[in-house]
Amino acid sequence: MFKVASVAAVVPLALLPLAAAQAADMGYTPPPYTPPPMVELVPCWTGFYVGLGGGVSSFNNNLSAQPGPGLAGDPSAVGVAASFDGVGGTGGFLELNAGADYQINSWLVAGAFFDYDFEGGRGDLNINVPGAPLQANAKINIENKWSIGGRLGYLASPGTLLFVSGGFSQLNTSDLKLSAVGAGTAAVTVPTFSGGFVGAGAETKLTEHISIRGEYRWTDFGSGNLGLPTINGTNLNEFISARASPTMQDGRVSLNYRF
Repeated sequence: MFKVASVAAVVPLALLPLAAAQAADMGYTPPPYTPPPMVELVPCWTGFYVGLGGGVSSFNNNLSAQPGPGLAGDPSAVGVAASFDGVGGTGGFLELNAGADYQINSWLVAGAFFDYDFEGGRGDLNINVPGAPLQANAKINIENKWSIGGRLGYLASPGTLLFVSGGFSQLNTSDLKLSAVGAGTAAVTVPTFSGGFVGAGAETKLTEHISIRGEYRWTDFGSGNLGLPTINGTNLNEFISARASPTMQDGRVSLNYRF
């Protein structure tokens, strides 16, 4: 039984040279080897990211002033109790950000983000109160700002995203340092301002995990009352009821790591 099995196994092997010789005589040539097609990896925008960046911001403040209680009974004081000029400032900032994106289809991306800005801007304010009378100059430092928002983007190419953004921001500043003519210095209490922002920008993937983003934003921080000081025995709140309405424009660039 073992001999029969051995013969059955050996006979086909012995016939292989004969089959190859016959194929050569018939002019048969094996087809050339064709490698499988290369698969191109398309960038995917779904995932979390963190980033570091910076930019330049321009701070503008519209101030409205009405006669205070001390001038309430004087009709001539209406509209002339105070005048404000020159409030605003420009400076740079450092940004830390984090967020997440979701690629809805081949051309649409939605995301949410949070960023914190270490601001370095300064502003100046000139005050003239004819009814007091008082002339003064005030300076303010923009300290920090944080924002939370969302964005919706269009993929101009698999690796480049054009987007619009919007959300909520909060701005913190120092108190106004007031220097009055013929008097010393005092502090004007400034509230924390909060409001909404809109923006637009673009982001491009440099590698699978690294991207660079540029964005412009405009923010309206609403308005708040200023707490004026008492100088030389004159309580300025008796002459002025001042309200500040700040806005900010900024351009920012960040380098992001995408997980």
